[in-house]
Amino acid sequence: MATKIITPHRQAINWLLVGGSLVTLFIWASLEDPFNAPKSWILYCVGFWLLGWVGFNARSRWSDKLDRQILVLSGALALSFVAAFIATDVKLQGLFGDYARRTGLLSYLSFILFFVAASILFSFSNIALFDRVTLIVGFIVGFYGFVQHFKIDFIHWNNPYNSVLSTLGNPDFAAAVMAIFLVLSFGLMINVSKSRLVRGWAMINVLTLLVTILFSRVRQGLLAGVLGIALIVIVWFYQRKKLIGWCLVALTFLGGVTGLLGMLNKGPLTGFFYKVSVTYRGDYWRAGIRMFKSHPWFGVGLDRYGAYFRQYRDATQALRRGPGMTSNAAHDVPIQLAATGGIFVLIAFLCVTLFVAWRGMVALRSTTGINQLVIATFFGAWIAYEAQSLISIDNVGIAIWGWILGGIVVALSRPATVSAVTAPVNAKPSMSSKSRKSTKTSAKQSSATLAQPLVSGLLFTLAFAICVPMFLSESTLKTAKSYSAPTKASLSNYLQIVRKPLTYGFQDESTKVNVGILIAQATQISEGKVILQAVLSSDPRSSDALTTLALIDESTKNFTDAVSYREKISSIDPWNYQNLLQWGEDLKQTGNSAGAKAMIARIDAFAPQTTEAATAHKDFGSL
Repeated sequence: MATKIITPHRQAINWLLVGGSLVTLFIWASLEDPFNAPKSWILYCVGFWLLGWVGFNARSRWSDKLDRQILVLSGALALSFVAAFIATDVKLQGLFGDYARRTGLLSYLSFILFFVAASILFSFSNIALFDRVTLIVGFIVGFYGFVQHFKIDFIHWNNPYNSVLSTLGNPDFAAAVMAIFLVLSFGLMINVSKSRLVRGWAMINVLTLLVTILFSRVRQGLLAGVLGIALIVIVWFYQRKKLIGWCLVALTFLGGVTGLLGMLNKGPLTGFFYKVSVTYRGDYWRAGIRMFKSHPWFGVGLDRYGAYFRQYRDATQALRRGPGMTSNAAHDVPIQLAATGGIFVLIAFLCVTLFVAWRGMVALRSTTGINQLVIATFFGAWIAYEAQSLISIDNVGIAIWGWILGGIVVALSRPATVSAVTAPVNAKPSMSSKSRKSTKTSAKQSSATLAQPLVSGLLFTLAFAICVPMFLSESTLKTAKSYSAPTKASLSNYLQIVRKPLTYGFQDESTKVNVGILIAQATQISEGKVILQAVLSSDPRSSDALTTLALIDESTKNFTDAVSYREKISSIDPWNYQNLLQWGEDLKQTGNSAGAKAMIARIDAFAPQTTEAATAHKDFGSL
């Protein structure tokens, strides 16, 4: 009997690993959003390609119990996101996500496809292919951040943060990704089955990533990395002395709890882990929880947290940082998904997360030696991702690894079995029903093998076609904003350039608002207002459009319309005492003295110690 071993599709593995790497590494400096926009486009394109692969393989995997669990859980999560998208008020934002976040329906469906593909594709026989990702991606994100710390960068970023941005655009995001690859590199470094070259390169990565995380001054990144490495160390010691392993479990738990308390400004590690930004995250969490309570079934809409934040924040946040400081994310992934997707998304997401954790424990218990260390490495890296996700944003460049690593953990938890197709070597052709059935099955498999790359290629082309107009809109907006205010002679050419971003499809509201502002600043007030009013027609909660229209009308002495806009702002931003003061000033200009005077009590109700309260008393008190 000759045996033909069915191995995972190498082409799909290449798409998954290269695509995932590019989602983290790729940046395009000539775009208005140089980080998240190009990453999301790569995510869509590779996700669509994987959709073709998963679609052709799902039916054949259904008979396997573990694969069936993966497909059911992933399908339920995908359906919950689709339901939340249908309920989302601004469909374009629900589909592609908020500006500079890009975590809408397409992103999450792509994440799910990466997860399913990884859980099917990988095994102990091919997991070494991931070594290249660990070494290359880990080195690039670490070394780029390292040289940025010393002000060496081939791109001159307009950067309000710490200089360590790496390829993520924010120190917090950079530290999170570096923590994940710190764990992966540490696992490679202590894996004695690897070559000296691989282990040496992994050691360089560990040192570079650790130092760069310290340079970033992002303590949660360091804590996440330590938690992931702790699992590997525990397993390593447990293999040699169980008692030491259990002692390390207790110490890790105690250290993790103490570190978490320190981040919350409690306990002995407060001085090391606490940052005032954690307090700000508490403000974002409370707002997200209120959104969920008010919209429990389908949330406020996919990636619509920013549109509702001003309404659901409390006076504490507005007074702590000023009403102009807002957020478009809850800085906690479960809260974010609950607030924007509702109870079904939250439950499905938690089920998938707990499923990965359970399969990780199963894998650790059912293996020994090097295989157990390999599982601890991937499981530890996944834990590092999950740890940072509780206090950070589901940034696409970070989240991609949470889903890929989760899939790999599930894949490595499979029983050590090999699928095979057998056939007699010297059997003569026969026209029996069994032979005919076998022939038909082989023909179907051959047809599927040929059709899958074609379908995947067509889906990739579709995603690419969707991304092209977004790329053109982003790049032309960046060009338009680089021009200085036009003279009378250059006005016509300037307006032609500024209007260009609106000639492409799939523009988000931020692009339209920016174009409207640029046109209004070029003295074309009427045209700018038309564009901004069109934004309000599609998204009545656009604070940027409302505020800009109010400022335009105030500058042109059109106080009646300005009053209307200020009132609308107050309905979605009730704790904005600056808006209340300006609303009162506009009412005063229209002769509505009683309305203006009423603003004194409204501001004093929650912001009596502010400069705006004093100004209100001065300007309206004698009316």
